[in-house]
Order: sequence, then C-alpha cells, then structure tokens
Amino acid sequence: METTQKPKEIIGHLMVLSTIIIYSFNTNFMKILMPEWIAPHGLALIRCTVMVLGFWIISLFIPASKQQAKPKRKDILMMMLGGLLGIGGNLLLYLNGLNITGPVDAFVIRTVQPIVVIALAVLILHVDFNRYKAIGIVLGLAGTLYVSITPHAGTMKDSFTGDILVKDSFTGDVLIFVASVFNALYLILIKPYTQKFNSIIVMRWMSLAAFILVLPFGLYQTFKAPLFTLEAPVHIWLELGFMLVFATMIAYFLNLKALQYITPFVESVYIYLLPITGAIVSISLGLQKFSWHDPIALVLIIAGFALINKKKKVRQCRTNSKLQAKK
Repeated sequence: METTQKPKEIIGHLMVLSTIIIYSFNTNFMKILMPEWIAPHGLALIRCTVMVLGFWIISLFIPASKQQAKPKRKDILMMMLGGLLGIGGNLLLYLNGLNITGPVDAFVIRTVQPIVVIALAVLILHVDFNRYKAIGIVLGLAGTLYVSITPHAGTMKDSFTGDILVKDSFTGDVLIFVASVFNALYLILIKPYTQKFNSIIVMRWMSLAAFILVLPFGLYQTFKAPLFTLEAPVHIWLELGFMLVFATMIAYFLNLKALQYITPFVESVYIYLLPITGAIVSISLGLQKFSWHDPIALVLIIAGFALINKKKKVRQCRTNSKLQAKK
C-alpha cells in the first residue's frame, strides 16, 4: 500500500512545485500589466473568461465514467462556492492588493496561508488546539503585520514606464491577506470533491461561479482597457499570454489535481518557496528593491508555522517508537 501511495504523493508534490514556479513569474507579470494596460477587475474578468471557456470546452470531450459519480445539485453548489472563494473572490482581492503594493510583499504575505489553514481547521473542523498553535498563529500574523506597516526602501518604479508601483502598501497587503484567507477556506472546502469527481468537472463549475461573480465588476474595466484600445508592446502580450495559459488554466488545474494526492495543509506549505523564487524574479525585473523587512517577516511566519507543528511531531515520534517496541 505504501509503495503505490508514494509515487502518487511525488506526483502531487511535483504539481504544486510547478505552480510555485508559474506564480513566481505570473505575479510579477500582473504587476507590470496593472494598472497601465488594464485595471485589476478587468484582468480578473479576462482570466475568469478564459478559464470558464477553456474548462467547459475540455469537459465536453471527457467520456462519462462509470466509476465516478455524477455531481448532484448539492455537490455543484458546493463546488461553485469553492469557485467563489478560491477563484473569483481570491482574484478580485489579490489583484486589487497587488495593484497598490509590491510583489515581494505579496509573496511574503501569502506564506501565512498554511497558518490560516490550521486556524480555520481549528474553528471549522474542531482540530486539537494547544499553546503551540496559539503562539504559532500569533507569530504568523505578527509577520504579516510587520511587512505591512514597515516602509519600503526607496520609490519603486516600473522599469518600462517609470510609473510608481507601490502606492498604498498597507491597504494592498491587507487585501492580499484576506485573499489568502479565501484561498485557505477554498482548500479545506474543495478537498472532498477532488476525490469524488473528475478535476476538470470540478474546475468547470468552479470557473463558472467565478465568472458570474467577477463579470459585473470587470466588464467596464475590460472594455476601457488601454490593452485593447492602444498598441501594446510585444512583451505585454507575451506576459498576458503566459498569464492566461500557464497561470490561469494550467496552474489552477494542477493545484486542484494535486489535492487528490496530498493534503491541503501539505500543498499550502509549498507557499514558503514563493518569497525566494518570486523575489528573484521581482528584483531582476526591477519591480521591487531588496529590503530586510521581508526576510524578517518571513522568519516570523516560518517560526509560527514550526511552532504549530511542534506538538504534532512529538506525538508522531512517540507513536512510532511505540509501534517499533511492539514489533
């Protein structure tokens, strides 16, 4: 049983690792596009439109499987709720936040997601709560607050246009934090449905709900976007293409598919790679300058995460030693 499970877990880990690399570039590309070429709600609508068209068309070619049950009305509603939280709501909040803060701030704040997953699991699933979890959650939130209230080093400008990139980092950071809460809720909520139904079918209903939510917000901004009214440089179209194909279709699918092989908690832990991979891309593109505030905040968040898991690891060691003694 263990030998068959292990390769599947490796597949899940590789899927999530691929999404981290995609997101490292995607967040920076979105920062370049907004707001000069398209406003946040307009970009969210374009992404949701491509997603809903893509997954509904792909789902038409999936043969009906006797092994997998057909989604009932309640299942469809729950999958659509997952789409409202994890795609539609998450995109609206995250893009609005990224529009007014730095990309490295966004990467660091998103690392609080595993801690949010645990906090929500305690509240919703009534998981055991102890002092380690309490201190860990406080440390994680302290790291998020620290990166939000500390000033940035110098004025950051777009290397192509010279526009100021960070306008209101505190508000932007708060929006990104709330987006992380939405995403954590989505991971907990959607996990059972990835085991029950085909991932394409789940994405079909999720993307539809996201599109319905984003449509009234993004319609005006999409039609008025300079991206479609002015002559945009080639690099802008290439960045948009990467965003729509890799970040919108492939990354969302891989994130969902990975939940068949690994837990939401394990998947969310990979977010700790983002500040490293993402910062390398951000600094290389001149979108944000290096600041010691971000590593300090990251250390606080990781320390919080380590404390949350301390008790769990001790218990696992004890149970393993007991099992070995019995053998």
